[in-house]
Amino acid sequence: MSKPHFKETFALIESEISALFADIRSGISAREDSRAFGAMIERKITDNWTKICKKLNFDAIEIPGRRTIFDFACNVGNTIWGFDVKTKDLDSTKYSDGGVCAIGNLLKFLANDNGVFIIVEFGHKLSDVKNCRDIEYIKIAPFHVLPEKVYRIENLGTGQVRLNYSLNQVWNEIEWNRSIVNFFNIFCNLAKNHYIRVKTDAEKRVKTIEDFVKNDYRDFKFKR
Repeated sequence: MSKPHFKETFALIESEISALFADIRSGISAREDSRAFGAMIERKITDNWTKICKKLNFDAIEIPGRRTIFDFACNVGNTIWGFDVKTKDLDSTKYSDGGVCAIGNLLKFLANDNGVFIIVEFGHKLSDVKNCRDIEYIKIAPFHVLPEKVYRIENLGTGQVRLNYSLNQVWNEIEWNRSIVNFFNIFCNLAKNHYIRVKTDAEKRVKTIEDFVKNDYRDFKFKR
């Protein structure tokens, strides 16, 4: 994954996907919500994915089920490349949690399946045409080469991986030659610290409940 042509290969994939939207980058139907807009983008790619893979000499893989962390995939040198489509509303007033997937599911794919997890990001904004959106940019990069500051983990339980920044914001900081081992060194430390923090918070919450019971169910407040 640190081959000299790694970055160039993703540039070719980006070019092919961008070509699908060449005639409709402006004035695309906004759809009823951001989820529906993203689904439309994803569908256009998946409908043409086999053709793209054939042109790039990749082996297209059957579109995965709902529980898979990626939306479409291909086999490159006996390695599964899984692509996850993210649509980024460039309106600064719109909130995006940057959600990716659960910690365990990501590590299983990268380690157990020897896969490459790839983010396909579409930045879009409100169009001059009523009820439409314009695609501002398309960026594609593997998750494991993103700057360390991009990675964030939240939520109790399994822990959910999120992105602090869009690909476009950190594009010039991407470490294209970072090995998967170096990524694991970064990410596993982040995950471990998350679970330590979760354990501490959970123990405080248990103590809060116990005190609430002892106090005849009066004055409930989680301890910080």
